Amino acid sequence: MTIPGQLITAVDMAVASGIDPKRFRAALRAASLNWHPHNGRWEVVRGSDQHRDMERVMARLCGGSVRLRSTLKTVQGGSLAALRDEHYVLDLCDAVLGLKAVRQHCFEFLTGDPDRRARRKPLPVDGFYPALGLVVEYHERQHRERVGFFDDKPTVSGIPRGEQRRRYDERRADLLPRHGYSLVVFEVAEFAHDRAKRLLRTPEDQEVISRRLSSFIG
Repeated sequence: MTIPGQLITAVDMAVASGIDPKRFRAALRAASLNWHPHNGRWEVVRGSDQHRDMERVMARLCGGSVRLRSTLKTVQGGSLAALRDEHYVLDLCDAVLGLKAVRQHCFEFLTGDPDRRARRKPLPVDGFYPALGLVVEYHERQHRERVGFFDDKPTVSGIPRGEQRRRYDERRADLLPRHGYSLVVFEVAEFAHDRAKRLLRTPEDQEVISRRLSSFIG
């Protein structure tokens, strides 16, 4: 059964279409979808604009052509990256602070759980403002509620994805202040949103940002 708002991955889509997942991921990278972060996971909300972009790539792949460029509309400030709610919130933070965040920044002290080979990968933060010593995180619905069966899928460290997400959120909240960095976390509930917890992007959003970041303005 298809559940609106549920997460779906490139692997799920490839398996359902009888396509090699590696081939599909290569096609997605070749399509240069502007909303996808470099080296990020191909995981989107089912029924979203990003999901439709991936479906178009799949359709072109099955037809032998992968020359797709994202057709998603630009949003405030013309930033294509802001098509994701996380980037939309960071764009507003940039506007309020008058600075540009370093997105997906990694700190040496902030790493994920060890994998089966005892290797730890860097744990990126959503946005980092070096001049302010400030880290900004945006928590979508999956940080506060279960998201279908995806929360139960095991990770490389052996724990369910939902538990790993909670553990990583706690790790950021603990280690960043201990290393002298301020952390501000925005929750989806602070903004106007639809049933799928996607932001409606109203003028009041900037007021929320300004209020929460008031101590860093000036």
